[in-house]
Amino acid sequence: MTKEATLQVDLLVFGSGAGGLAASVFAAQRGLRVLLCEKSAQLGGTTATSGGVVWIPGSPQAHEAGIVDSAETVRTYLKGEAGELYREDLVAAYLAHGVPALEALEKAGVPFDLIDMPDYHSAAPGGLPRGRSLQARAYDGRKLGADFEKVRPPIGNLLVLGGMMLGPDDVARFVRPFASFSAFLRVVRRVVRHLGDRLRGYTRGTVISNGNAMVARMFAYLRKTDAQIWLSSPLASLIEEDGRVVGAVVTTPEGPRRVDARLGVVLATGGFPHSPALRAEFAPDFPHRHSMAFGANTGDGIGAARAVGGQVDSALHSPGLWTPASELSTSKRRETFIYGYLDRGRPGVIAVDGTGRRFVNESNSYHDIVLALFERQRAGQKRCYFICDADFVHRRGLGAVRPWPWNLVQMPQMLRNGYLLRANTLAELASRAGIDPAGLEDEVRRHNAFCVTGVDTDFGKGDTAYNRSWGDPTVKPNPNLAPIARGPFYALPIVPATLGTAIGLKTDAQARVVDAAGAPIPGLYACGNELASMMRGAYPGGGITLGPAITFAHAAVGHAQAAHP
Repeated sequence: MTKEATLQVDLLVFGSGAGGLAASVFAAQRGLRVLLCEKSAQLGGTTATSGGVVWIPGSPQAHEAGIVDSAETVRTYLKGEAGELYREDLVAAYLAHGVPALEALEKAGVPFDLIDMPDYHSAAPGGLPRGRSLQARAYDGRKLGADFEKVRPPIGNLLVLGGMMLGPDDVARFVRPFASFSAFLRVVRRVVRHLGDRLRGYTRGTVISNGNAMVARMFAYLRKTDAQIWLSSPLASLIEEDGRVVGAVVTTPEGPRRVDARLGVVLATGGFPHSPALRAEFAPDFPHRHSMAFGANTGDGIGAARAVGGQVDSALHSPGLWTPASELSTSKRRETFIYGYLDRGRPGVIAVDGTGRRFVNESNSYHDIVLALFERQRAGQKRCYFICDADFVHRRGLGAVRPWPWNLVQMPQMLRNGYLLRANTLAELASRAGIDPAGLEDEVRRHNAFCVTGVDTDFGKGDTAYNRSWGDPTVKPNPNLAPIARGPFYALPIVPATLGTAIGLKTDAQARVVDAAGAPIPGLYACGNELASMMRGAYPGGGITLGPAITFAHAAVGHAQAAHP
């Protein structure tokens, strides 16, 4: 590197998920010279494939909806979630910066809408049945022109017909397109729009929602500013002078480049879900090999920070944020599928281990289900399955298998390659899956009896607002309980997968990375999954990764500017 190759900026940001993009937006809004560097050839990271939900208490949207909440109520809830690991400094910063971060993004053209999502433990002290989770509004990707291709597409589970993305309002209509004339008309209009997009040369549909829309909207704002964005430009190393981080070496397609950052460096490279070495170091008691997080998230920021004395905070309840997943493995491809929107927590499916017995409330949060799955594995039960009948698969699908009629071609393939197991009787299904047949038959009888009474005396399925949000109001007397009765019967092997890592860099309340003595390293900030979960490895509600990501990005940029006006 020559001196002439050095670039001078105010703020240097690594990673283009919610944290990195938000930090760049906030810096640009303040008139700062910002450079955003992304390791891959597209923007968005894991955020681009997420639900685009942020958990921000006390939002203007909540106030307009008449939600009664308070900072003390939030603290009560988070203290219950974090227990002895609760950090008041991080929670205070979260409450101070959450709403301002949300409002700043709205001014940048990234609006959010309140959604009907309860806190995951809404019955706990301080929990709410609604009011803290908001979702990024859908976006027309055509506004980005050719740059639309720079936005990472969502995962295949959310795409149909060769790249058409289904948003929250579309799913029910596409599952049952003939339920009403309005549903059919909506489906036809979306398909026609999608075909038009493909004919115009787009590689996928331009009607986007969820995290994909959140990424695209922030990118659209940055294009209007002087912010620079370098793709295919990972972090090589941080540059430290006199105890302060003053920039970094970036590996660009043209070669290494030094970038000096007057205010500092923000690390937001997504944690380490795809680093076997870091998983072995920080998550040895949670063995897993599957992740729904972006494959490029291999701990680059954590490694660079540790090289200059930054510390990792491992004092968390869980090293990761979890979801049940299923794996399709053939000679041609291997793919992991998330616990889907259609089948998640719906009435008519149970989770069992090798004994054939249930081990969890299937309508609880995905994170809680996997923690229970780990407990069964530690007890020696290596096989875990979702079990359902023909009616469930017909109406809701299962895992990667979509409901009828979308699965007419898909189902035979999934059965042939062993993704799903099917049998005419429960005993036969159990034998094929390596489950105790007597245990499974008895458990299904017990479950079906709960469906008649409406009371799950084993796990309380349907008792909470979160459970009922996944229920079917047409199912009585409990919207979360439907019998497993009509063959053929199905078993889907499930495995633990991370949505992202919770363990990350230890920071103070201003998102400054701290050293072994607990002192902040000047000029070095972290946000997103680079920063250790302020929820301390718990999962209180929908949006507890993206909410802190934008919040601590706001704190970091504000502190960096104030420290060097």
